[in-house]
Amino acid sequence: MNRRITSTVNSVVSKLTRRNALLWLGGTGVTTALVAGVQPEASAKQPKDVQLINPPTLYNATQNGYSHIAIAPQKGTTVYISGQFGSDLQGNLVSPNYEEQVIQSFQNLRFALEAVGALPSDVAKTTVMIVDQTEEKLIPFGMEVGKLWGNKPPANTLIPVPRLALDGMLFEIDAYVVIPDNRKRSPWS
Repeated sequence: MNRRITSTVNSVVSKLTRRNALLWLGGTGVTTALVAGVQPEASAKQPKDVQLINPPTLYNATQNGYSHIAIAPQKGTTVYISGQFGSDLQGNLVSPNYEEQVIQSFQNLRFALEAVGALPSDVAKTTVMIVDQTEEKLIPFGMEVGKLWGNKPPANTLIPVPRLALDGMLFEIDAYVVIPDNRKRSPWS
C-alpha cells in the first residue's frame, strides 16, 4: 500500500509545484513527508503549537478575523469548549445588547481556556453563531477577536442563525483547542 500511496503522491507532485502540493495535502503527516522527499521519521518534527496558515493562494482572511488553516500538533491534549454566550455565573444573559453579549462571550471563552491551562494560541478553530447576522455585527466580533488573538486568529466558521438556545441570546462561540504535551495543564483538567 505504501508504494501505491507513493505513486499517487509522486503523480500529484509532478503536476503541482512542491509548495502547492504541500498546501493541497494539508502540510502535515506521512503524506507530506513523502511529498517533501523526507523519510517518515522526520515527520516527528511536527510543530509543538497550533500552526496557523494563510497561503498566498487564498485571500488574506486575517483581515476578517480568522485563518484559513490550522494544523494541530500531533502530541497534545485536545479540548472541546462548548458554545460560550453572554452569560453571568447563574447562566443569565448579561444584557439584551448584542455587543455586550459578544464581549461577555469572549470573556467566558477566556475563563474556559484558563480552566484547562490553555492559551489563546492553543485554539485551532472556533465556530461562531450570530442571530440575524449582518456585516455590522462583525465589528464588535472582530474587535474581540483582535483583543484575544491579535493578527493570529484561529480557523473559524461563522453561521448565521435565526435564534439560539435561549430567548434573547444573540451570540455564541465554541472552540477546538490543542494544548501541547510539553505544557503543564491546570489542576482542573
